[in-house]
Amino acid sequence: MVNIYIVEDDKNLQELYTMFLTKMGHRIVGQSFNGEEALIDLYLNFERKKPEILIVDYHMPVKNGLELIADLYELDWINETKILFISSANQSEINAHETSITKYVTKPFKFSNLGGVINEIMRTNLAGLEQCT
Repeated sequence: MVNIYIVEDDKNLQELYTMFLTKMGHRIVGQSFNGEEALIDLYLNFERKKPEILIVDYHMPVKNGLELIADLYELDWINETKILFISSANQSEINAHETSITKYVTKPFKFSNLGGVINEIMRTNLAGLEQCT
């Protein structure tokens, strides 16, 4: 089970992510509709929620996904959290922030592939832990 926080401005997609990931056995620890809302929620509640993965959309009102990621990485406590960036944006638009994004998925995508992406992120995380021991 993985603790996942979803930042997506489309309510229907947020619900689909939640339904699909919950059925896979993961725990949704929070949801926000824009980057500003997510930043505030994570800042105030991070220790209680402790997301292992943030699913972040790019195009959102108020604060987009890249702005959110830039703000989060100024805070030390987020560094262990993996970021799954999901967007219809061109990959070259995202390259500037490549170092803080764990995995990038282009919309549209098959939900059946989402589970594999989550598992891949966690396997990579576990492999990194094994190398350190």
